[in-house]
Amino acid sequence: AMEFFGVRYDSFSNCLVYTIKNLNGDIVNVGGRTLDPDFKAKGIRKYTYFKPWGGSMAVVYGLYENIEAIRKTHEAIVFEGMKSVLIARGFGFKNCCAILTSHLNPSQMQILAKLGVNVVFALDKEVDIKKDKNIQILKRYTNVYYFDDFRNRLDEKDAPVDKGEAVFRELYESKRKYK
Repeated sequence: AMEFFGVRYDSFSNCLVYTIKNLNGDIVNVGGRTLDPDFKAKGIRKYTYFKPWGGSMAVVYGLYENIEAIRKTHEAIVFEGMKSVLIARGFGFKNCCAILTSHLNPSQMQILAKLGVNVVFALDKEVDIKKDKNIQILKRYTNVYYFDDFRNRLDEKDAPVDKGEAVFRELYESKRKYK
């Protein structure tokens, strides 16, 4: 998955470095994710970007690379971060993308709405998608589903991929429609 997305390791900063492309395949930014487990104590940012986003981040990570699978399955599984997209691809889910934060912005909402596919939010456990105004708007234009960890398989800060493939598949199979 790392090779497919062009992710590289930067030994100088101990980061995974990855390109962020728009739907046309143009590189619009370069991101970095620290691998230092003590990043908070050391005052290191978990994520950094080559250039500031300015206004609104008008991109969905991995959408360009996975658009064929998203169209084929008629479904986009949306994560918070790029790491989850890579891990899910390793589990065999090629229809994934990430909003690179915990909330959907208006530009990303428009991008997802225009796809004309079902959208499944697989955000970190502590995120309540029902509080996100842009997700509420998105469900007017397409079917929106979400992972509901009603069996408490995840810890508070976990992404749905963090406990392994079996737990991820269980969460995926029990996804709920946002009405």
